[in-house]
Amino acid sequence: MDRRMFGILLFSGLFHVAFPLHRPRYNFIKKSKTWLEARQHCREYHTDLAAVNDEQDLMDLGSLVDSGFSHVFIGLQRSWGWSVSDADNHKEGDPSYWNWARDEPEGAKHCAVIKFTGEWFASSCNTRRQFICYNESTTDLSERIVLNDDFMDWASAQAYCRERHTDLARVRNQLDNEALQGLPILFWTWIGLNAESWAWSDGREASFIPWRPQELLGVADCAALDVNSKPLGIVDKDCAEKLPFFCYTEPRKKYLVEVKLTADDSVDMTDQAVLDSILKTVETKLGATTDVQLRWKKLPEMEENSKQ
Repeated sequence: MDRRMFGILLFSGLFHVAFPLHRPRYNFIKKSKTWLEARQHCREYHTDLAAVNDEQDLMDLGSLVDSGFSHVFIGLQRSWGWSVSDADNHKEGDPSYWNWARDEPEGAKHCAVIKFTGEWFASSCNTRRQFICYNESTTDLSERIVLNDDFMDWASAQAYCRERHTDLARVRNQLDNEALQGLPILFWTWIGLNAESWAWSDGREASFIPWRPQELLGVADCAALDVNSKPLGIVDKDCAEKLPFFCYTEPRKKYLVEVKLTADDSVDMTDQAVLDSILKTVETKLGATTDVQLRWKKLPEMEENSKQ
């Protein structure tokens, strides 16, 4: 058998791969764009708009900005999601169903209503409206959903539903939506969809958001770094405003690969062709964004065999 092919077959016994976490490389783009234009630019020429994971990332971004700039877009934006209480069996990763009306959601409106047509619209959360609750304990749609004729703002309606039922209505699929549409809805009516949470442009959950002290949220749907604030902080900004922005580039990962090989006397493990074949196989499996280093360690039995 060809020695290089033999080496690749032995590689199928790969037992351990370890790699350290590297920080992303940030780029400060001075040309002003809207948030969506900035995201398109970053995805085309880098990886995505910048995400901030900790204080070190925050400092790294701040150090890139020249004097004369005050706010710089980052990859943080409002994320629409369902109200989920402790009594709900909703699981992360469940399929999402959307039935927004055309051109919705629109503007700085962060709570959702359903119309008698079954379409959804974004609305100001402070408006007093009727609302629909649901009960997690039953699968019978006639008992699962409850239309309340009282008029409340979205937060008060949520509290009411959680106290007496499970939560504001969550629409899992077309069947659920048709059931809500079948209720005697006369006005735009609250459901449990809102945009009060924030997420990064690349899809990661935002677990670290150092909002600028005294920042009043609730107006805009995108975020920027206030490079003049002390300490550095994040503010919400209109997505249509044109600002400079930060992109990030995913770092190349460095892998330390340990390989345990067994071979008979016909294979020369010092043969560079064998080593090159294994290295090429590792690189193919781990992807093009990795730097691969092979480190060889002779086992005691190999030492014995080499002496014989």
